[in-house]
Amino acid sequence: MGTAAEHQSTPAGAVVVAVDGTSKDEAVLAWAARSAQRRGTSLHVVSVADIGVSAFGGPESAGAGAVVDQLLAGADATVTDALERIAQIAPDVPVTSQSLTGSPSRVLVDAAEQAAIVVVGSSRASRLERVVLGSVSAAVIQHASAPVVLVPEGSGAGPARVVVGVDGSSHSRAAARSALDVARHAGAPVLVLTAWRVEVVDGVVVTEPGTPAWEQVETRYRKVAEGVLAEARADVEHGMTTAPGIEAKAQGMPEVCVEVRRGRAADVLLDEVCDEDLIVVGTRGRGGFRGLLLGSVSQRVLEAAPCPVLVTRG
Repeated sequence: MGTAAEHQSTPAGAVVVAVDGTSKDEAVLAWAARSAQRRGTSLHVVSVADIGVSAFGGPESAGAGAVVDQLLAGADATVTDALERIAQIAPDVPVTSQSLTGSPSRVLVDAAEQAAIVVVGSSRASRLERVVLGSVSAAVIQHASAPVVLVPEGSGAGPARVVVGVDGSSHSRAAARSALDVARHAGAPVLVLTAWRVEVVDGVVVTEPGTPAWEQVETRYRKVAEGVLAEARADVEHGMTTAPGIEAKAQGMPEVCVEVRRGRAADVLLDEVCDEDLIVVGTRGRGGFRGLLLGSVSQRVLEAAPCPVLVTRG
């Protein structure tokens, strides 16, 4: 027997997953279902039939109602298929669902207001081809108030490891907090990376590894990363004490390693990961449709990562 789903709005604290009936749904559903299972929370499945005026010649068109009905029936069928798949992956997870007409990005952004995380997909032609963001996924990542995970087609239900980039900013603290939270539920280790490119010590550009100047720069960056990590850890531990029901299925605090690398921040992250990892990045900005722009590091990682990417904001 499959898991029964109730048609309703997003339950508070749920994992929201977007499905559209394409081949990328399999990876998205697996990642989201396992995430909900590990968190001990519910899974909310959303399928949206995108209806533009041009689809039927205008709101007064005689065929408008028939087109809407047809598209909504397709969304319903997509949800039904998703529920069957979820029942195979995680039959113990409570599931709710919505099949709607309208703007997919707007519906998902609204759903994110109550969600723990939102999981969306991205297609790619092969496992060697880099992720290409679709317009819906990009809009949700840019505007959702909850953390958003972009899962490339063909990804596993991991993560085997969580890799997070920090730079001392408030949004990197949020990224570290999300990384620790995901990792403790998954029982995965965390690699905290911080990067530097050009530094000057005593009026000289630092270029030689192993020199006192190089060690001085790396020590300074390590202290910044460790400070961000300590603050994030305190945030997560506080959340563990205030949400005992959700904590029940979580692991303890994960194993964490901090490393300092020289290079562009996005390149440092991308060079480190494999398909089974999860990258976590932070971005500035506010939720909702307020013209938020992703930072260059987040944008580059989203476009090029071979593994799922979680984007969160301070």
